[in-house]
Amino acid sequence: MKLNITKSYLLLLLLPLALGGLEGCVGTQTFTTAARQGETVSLAIGRHHLARQNLTVTIKDSKGVKTVYAPNDVRVRGVINLYPDPASKAVVSDLAQTDFGDNESVTGANISVLIGADRDWWQTVMLLDMPAVLNTGIAQVSIEDSAGASILPATIEILPGTSSSNLFSVYNQLGAPLKIATDFGGLNLVRTFERADVSTVMFNGLKDANGKDIIPHSIQVEFTHTPGIGKAWVVNPKGDMKNVTWSDDGTKLIVMVTPNNGLTARKNLTFISQKFYITGGITGLSQPTVKAYDINGTLMTGVTATVTPQ
Repeated sequence: MKLNITKSYLLLLLLPLALGGLEGCVGTQTFTTAARQGETVSLAIGRHHLARQNLTVTIKDSKGVKTVYAPNDVRVRGVINLYPDPASKAVVSDLAQTDFGDNESVTGANISVLIGADRDWWQTVMLLDMPAVLNTGIAQVSIEDSAGASILPATIEILPGTSSSNLFSVYNQLGAPLKIATDFGGLNLVRTFERADVSTVMFNGLKDANGKDIIPHSIQVEFTHTPGIGKAWVVNPKGDMKNVTWSDDGTKLIVMVTPNNGLTARKNLTFISQKFYITGGITGLSQPTVKAYDINGTLMTGVTATVTPQ
């Protein structure tokens, strides 16, 4: 049995719709999988910020025998966030309020019901090597996150026979097979696709008479951080909703958030849509000072920002 990575990408939007992956509240039930002893499986486990050093995995086979993987166990091959194509019909329909004939707007609307106004959609997937010794039948995989994420257990049918850890084979331009897990830096290569340590910057502010967020036309945010440690890097998770420009001199980081189409007010634009990430291994990141402006350049009051390490 081969690891089906493509399946995980396809499940990205289906899982939140069908099973309600609410970040920080409940986990998403993974799909039933079949595997042999020692084989690699891919489990869609919700929408979370997860770090392998916080995860304990317990596999209980059909006879109740438990195998426990402690945090950072090498058999947890990777914990990776998968994202939809930004040009997919579901994403474009949600943002542009258009329809391509497949009722795409319903997809975005349903995901929004489940996870709120945040358009930063992703599916967290765990690549997991099954134990070398398991009884055949239905096994249960439980994942405990010491940081607090709630992940429902998955069931896996253990088939007769044994297999080996997947080497993630691909083919180069000449058609020759390359094993990612051994030919490109070893087992750690898969882990390089895991999320780096980030700090999430979120905004808050005033609302209008209808309870809608009053979004500034531009927001300038300034931070300080410890000099000489790491290198600041700012990530805009939704470049199709806003522009994020920034500069850093080694101690002061300045970030500017502006609309990407020249329009301040638009459907789906909320304070959560203005969020961005700071990463790069820097330390001592301060809470920010904020200046917000309307479309006429007038300073707006009441806009604040918070930094949360994740």
